[in-house]
Amino acid sequence: MKNLAMKLFILTTLLALVAGCNAPKENDENMETIQTFLESEFTGPNDELKAAFEQDGAFPPELKEYVEENYKPLVMDWEDMLNANHILVFQRMAFENGYQMKPTNIDIQKDEDLAYEYEVKVEYSKNGETNTATVKARMNLNEKGKIVTIRNMDDGGLLEQLKP
Repeated sequence: MKNLAMKLFILTTLLALVAGCNAPKENDENMETIQTFLESEFTGPNDELKAAFEQDGAFPPELKEYVEENYKPLVMDWEDMLNANHILVFQRMAFENGYQMKPTNIDIQKDEDLAYEYEVKVEYSKNGETNTATVKARMNLNEKGKIVTIRNMDDGGLLEQLKP
């Protein structure tokens, strides 16, 4: 009887292991997409983005090129995301007021099939003074793993702090 129980235990463990290894990687890829997006949003602005922001016009070709290179692979419609202020809002405000940002902690939790909650602790600095804010929101992806929208954002006062 003990031998049979041991064999069933081993068989069950092996089946669980095999099933886990063959599980779809969608969740991992979605988390990676969100992680990359959040790192882009809250790191910098880097020299390339600064140069694009310095160009004349509301949306100069250099800025369009930057967005297409860094956001187009991650989002379903970068123009809609830009118009909804879901792309580059924090970066522009940091640039205009001389701040540098970097995420110190990113926590992403799957909520529903293609919905994720995230929390990013953002460190922002200027003239040797550093502060932090926590940005929280809910992000939805489509079946292809592209970000569709960001909802219920609480920026933890970050935009206000980045103002002069």
